[in-house]
Amino acid sequence: MKDDAVAPDDPSSAVERRLATILMADVFGYSRMMGEDEERTVRVFRGHRAVFDELLKVHRGRVFNTAGDAILAEFPSAVEAVRCATEIQAALRTRNEHLPEEQRMWFRIGINLGDVIIQGGDLLGDGVNVAARIQSIAEPGGVCISGSVYDQIQNKLTLQIKQLGEKSFKNIALPVRTFSISDDDAASPGRVRFRASRKGPMVVTGAVIAALIAVGGATYWLYRDYGLRTAEEARRVEEAQRNTEAQRKAELDRAAAAAAQKEAKLLAELQSTKDALTQAETTKRKAEQDRIAAEAAQREARIQSELKSAKEALQKAEQSEKNADEARKAANAAMETAAVAAKKAAEAERQAAATAAQNTARKAEADTKPATQLAAAKSVDQLDGTYIGRMCSINADGSTRCWGVGLTVQRGALSATWPTRFNNEPAHAKGTIAADGAIKFALDGYSPNGRVLSGSMNGRLADNKITVSGFWSNNSPINGTWLLSQ
Repeated sequence: MKDDAVAPDDPSSAVERRLATILMADVFGYSRMMGEDEERTVRVFRGHRAVFDELLKVHRGRVFNTAGDAILAEFPSAVEAVRCATEIQAALRTRNEHLPEEQRMWFRIGINLGDVIIQGGDLLGDGVNVAARIQSIAEPGGVCISGSVYDQIQNKLTLQIKQLGEKSFKNIALPVRTFSISDDDAASPGRVRFRASRKGPMVVTGAVIAALIAVGGATYWLYRDYGLRTAEEARRVEEAQRNTEAQRKAELDRAAAAAAQKEAKLLAELQSTKDALTQAETTKRKAEQDRIAAEAAQREARIQSELKSAKEALQKAEQSEKNADEARKAANAAMETAAVAAKKAAEAERQAAATAAQNTARKAEADTKPATQLAAAKSVDQLDGTYIGRMCSINADGSTRCWGVGLTVQRGALSATWPTRFNNEPAHAKGTIAADGAIKFALDGYSPNGRVLSGSMNGRLADNKITVSGFWSNNSPINGTWLLSQ
């Protein structure tokens, strides 16, 4: 059997090894039995295999590979492996006794303790190869063990063990000490034929001796004829011995040829398994490479899409900023225009107020309003004017957005209008101012996503400066500051 080799894999991975007891079992004459009756042979093999598997479980054995009628099993203990093998042969011997002669099936078992390579659930290496080699020299129905197993079981099991000496095997570098476990009560096919081959000559020799005694008193001629017959009988006995030896040699040659054929079959199946494993590993690596490449392509496409979206969003933001800047410039220009107009209106108002005040003074006694209300109205009117400033909102991310707003105050009423970035609609602020400078504002505008918002602010006017703060309806803070335009 060729040395097993680990299929190529990732160079960074290490080969895993361990010490194990390997049991190899093979059916003697399986090909012949299949040639005679395939279905009957398969049924008998299944029954034997069921006994085999049950005893493996009892002795904590594990089948790690099979090939046709060959079985490879692993044991954690050499003692348990030998116990299991002897019990298997005893159980199968009993089972064979209940079968006709032509249906009897005999296993040969070899056991070795050695270092093996772990490959998935399979075991490889010389530790397995030696078990297969020594199995081939076991008698049908017998067990053969290596010296490493013998060293472990001696003085632990009561068995009849015969030393076979060191034997050299094909593709095994060093000779292997071998032993056979004998059982005097066993009646394997090999032993039966061997005893039968010895019995024939002994019976014939006994007959020759009896014949010599019976004719002891015959005449010379009769003695001469008897001698001739004895010589002829001896020749036939010798020829029968030669035929028996030739038959035995032929049977051994057939057994060796069957073992070689079985070995070649196992080697072919092992190589096929290795090739399939190599192909599977290659396919797995290629699939993994394809998966990684596909994921990389997907990530690149997603990044390209996100980059494109970011660029488009940046362009839109820049355009929106540009539009907002133009709107702010237009609003500032409008505010300046409004400030000039408001200033003129305020001057006209002051003049009108002065005229009205004179008229009011002349009609003071006829006026029905309390004096305190007239004083308050005069005080509020003095706050009239155009105020220049800005409003600021605090966004959800903590950033601040501000914009310029012109505020008009007239007779206790405040109002402001400014352009927005959404829907081309303006936002508004309206409120009131009391004589003591207290201010209340109501707001209507738009959120960053274009939804309509309302809000409110409170504050004061002091030293020609208006300061207010409050919240939009979405709880975003807002504040404003304005100074009286001179």
